[in-house]
Order: sequence, then C-alpha cells, then structure tokens
Amino acid sequence: MRQSLVTTAAAAAVFLAGGAWTPHQGWVAAVLGAVQLVPLLWSRRAPAVVLVVVTLATVGHLLLDQPRNTMYVPVLLALYSTPRRWLAASATLAIGVTVFPAKGPLDGTVLAVTICAVAWLLGAERRRALADRAERAARRLHDTLAQTTAVMLVQAETLRAVGDLTDADRERLDTLLSAGRGALTLVRRTLDDLHDDEDRPADLAEVLARLRTAGLVLDRDPVLPALPRPVRELAERFVAETAVNALRHNGPGVRLRLEVQSGHGVTITARNTVKGTPREGTGYGLAGLTEQAAAAGGVLSHGSRDGEWVVSVVLPAAATRSRTGSRAA
Repeated sequence: MRQSLVTTAAAAAVFLAGGAWTPHQGWVAAVLGAVQLVPLLWSRRAPAVVLVVVTLATVGHLLLDQPRNTMYVPVLLALYSTPRRWLAASATLAIGVTVFPAKGPLDGTVLAVTICAVAWLLGAERRRALADRAERAARRLHDTLAQTTAVMLVQAETLRAVGDLTDADRERLDTLLSAGRGALTLVRRTLDDLHDDEDRPADLAEVLARLRTAGLVLDRDPVLPALPRPVRELAERFVAETAVNALRHNGPGVRLRLEVQSGHGVTITARNTVKGTPREGTGYGLAGLTEQAAAAGGVLSHGSRDGEWVVSVVLPAAATRSRTGSRAA
C-alpha cells in the first residue's frame, strides 16, 4: 500500500503540474480528476476494476475540457498494472477515439494509443520477469531440498543395513525414512502446484562435497565451459541431479563418471554402474530438466547402456560463448 501511495502522489503531482486540472475548470473536472487518481491506490489489489474506473473518468475528463497529454498519466499507470490484454486494448481504444476530435489523428489518436500500448507492454514484461524468477526459485528450492533429503535418506538406509541396531532402533529408522520420503514427495507436489529477487543457486562444489560425504565416488568435479548464466545454472542443475540420483538408486560406493565436451555444442554425460534392474522412468528432477533443456534449444536423454545408467544433456552452440575444446572429469 505504501508503494501505491507514493506512486499515486507522484502521478497527482505530474497531473496537476501539467495543467490537467486547474481551478477554472470547475468542480466537475475536479471530481473526474479525483476519480482518475484515487483508485490507483488499489491498482495492485484490483487492477481490472481500477483500469475500468480510471478509463471512464479519463474519457469524461477529456470530453469535458481541452485534452492535455498529462490527462493520460493515471490511465497509463492503470494499464501498467493490469494483466488482461483485452481490457487494456479496450481502454487504449477508448482513449484514442476520445482525443481524435480535439487533437486529430497524429497528435491525438496515434500518440495516445502508442503511449498506452507502451505502458501495458512494460507492465507485461515486468510480470513475465517476476514469473520467471518465481519459477527459477521453485526449481532451486526443489534441487536444494531434494539433494539434502536424498543424502539424509541414503545415510539412514546405510545405517539400517549395516548398523548393529536393536529392533526399536530399526523401527525408529523406518519412521525417519518414511517421513523423509513423504517430505520429498510433498515438496514435489507443492512445486507442481506453484507452476502457474533471484537468489544465488546452491554452489555445485558444495553439493558434490555433501554427496561424497554420503558415499558417492566421484574422482573430480566437472569443469564447465564459459556459459551464459541461465545455461550454466541448467548445466550445474543437471550435474547435481544426476549425482543425487546415482547415490539414491545405487547407494554408497556408487561411482559416477562425468564428461563435459564443448565444440559445436556443449554435451554433459553422466555414467554410473547400476544395481539390479534400472528403472526407465524419470522423477520430477529429470522431467523438469528435460523441459528446461528443450526450452533452451537442447535435448536430454537417458537410459541403460552396457550395464551403466547414462544420462546426457546437449546444449546448443548458440548458448555458449566462444570457447572450444573438450574437458572431462
């Protein structure tokens, strides 16, 4: 509410300083001016209603007196806040038609429609950026919780298998394991529901260090080529997810080999031996990575090959900076 109050006060200052209302216009114009400005206080809570009210008041004010460009200021702020395209288009059209008789096609209609369209597009871009940030935060939340919970579960399962425990201790561990798996499932379901200020992602070296402590065998950390930040985050997420899965499905002692190749594109391949029959399905993590890789113009594949479980992601050359050669880890 405080931010809305500051924005409305600034709009009122511009509105009055630009001569959108002066005392000689009378009380009717004063009322219309107030109706243009005051609803802006609720533009965040009810953007559609505010746009309708402010547009009607603006049209009335434009018809009542000689139109001035500063009369558009309130409706521009209302357009910035509304996500509804058809409503924004209707408001823009109403303003453009209203100013035509007094100011003509260029200085009137074209100018009004242009600035109204720009205001709405700026708001749409801001909403898109906020949605992207929320999606990235949700993915990072899944990664962090999934990796940490997987380490805890692997440690508990190892203790249950090799520890000298009483029946009561085993029962307590079973309760812990059940709670951990349930928590991981709940997190994934919650993130599915959340589908519809950028935090720093978890450091890959720290994630791999935790997994090594839990029993993952990894000779050395992968060396990634120079990548734009979003693509690098995707590459790091791929490495972390495949490492967690290897430990989760095969237990302590599993050896993971990571290969990174760069040239015409960037390819990251993870291989580990498997215990028993490998499962061909994907969990939330790999499914999400597959979608993100496709959105970036790449492709993710996985499957059993020669007794190993192999997961590979390919990112397009356009996503990388000029750096060639190959590195393996």
